[in-house]
Amino acid sequence: MRFLSDLDGFAAIVEGGRRHLQSLEGARLGIAPHSVRAVDAGELEHLVRTFPSGPVHIHPAEQVLEVEECVAWSGARPVEWLLDHIQVDRRWCLIHCTHMTPEETQRLAKSGAVAGLCPVTEGNLGDGTFLGVEYEAAGGHIAVGTDSNVRIAANEESRALEYSQRLRHQRRNRLGLAGRSTGRGLFEMARVGGAQALGLDSVSTGGLASGQAADIVVLDDTHPALVGRTDDAVLDAWIFAAGHVVRDVFAGGRHVVVDGRHFRTSDIRHRYAKAVNRLVHDG
Repeated sequence: MRFLSDLDGFAAIVEGGRRHLQSLEGARLGIAPHSVRAVDAGELEHLVRTFPSGPVHIHPAEQVLEVEECVAWSGARPVEWLLDHIQVDRRWCLIHCTHMTPEETQRLAKSGAVAGLCPVTEGNLGDGTFLGVEYEAAGGHIAVGTDSNVRIAANEESRALEYSQRLRHQRRNRLGLAGRSTGRGLFEMARVGGAQALGLDSVSTGGLASGQAADIVVLDDTHPALVGRTDDAVLDAWIFAAGHVVRDVFAGGRHVVVDGRHFRTSDIRHRYAKAVNRLVHDG
């Protein structure tokens, strides 16, 4: 019930979000109808017409039971149903897509949509593994993120994704290769796919140069996993050997993490503790 909203209520939520985003430079407004289980064809068509621009995120085919229930209801698998009933294109990001047939994998790749993978979450929940090698070979775009708070670490998500494919195929170095180091390949795959999923221009988020977005992560080069590493070997070590080695973060040119600490840490912790205590004692 906590996910439930009618179309008018959803529109009001989106408009409220639009007002708040006016104060956030570079923000993109998108919609996220939760899943194929939560909406029907008529509702999805209405939402796509009402919000014709911006990212669209939706969860399909995360778990076997979800697929079985969708087949029992509609006669089709979740990704199959979505592709048959809705014009899925580059602004769509389908989260998880853990259980797809080879045909669904090919069709989703050809649609131009992004597969938004959450490997640590999917491993934690025992969901299964994505057909990553097949999807990439078909030209599909992949983004990497999280769908829980069990662990928040970009390098560990990429590591879990690559290792899941090695386990599936019983071979090493499976994703994002194209003659590069595996770390570089995974990083570029996630960067390009992530920018698309967020409705951003991947060109403007791609390096240190005039006109770029100035989103910069600085790693601690004194960490044992990174000592002596240069060029792509840094990415290999960060993804496959290191834990928390982020020293500084610049977002849009603003220095938001300094020496491993967010500049608003004290305020955030205070507000969090206040909110939790209110829920526990007053809820």
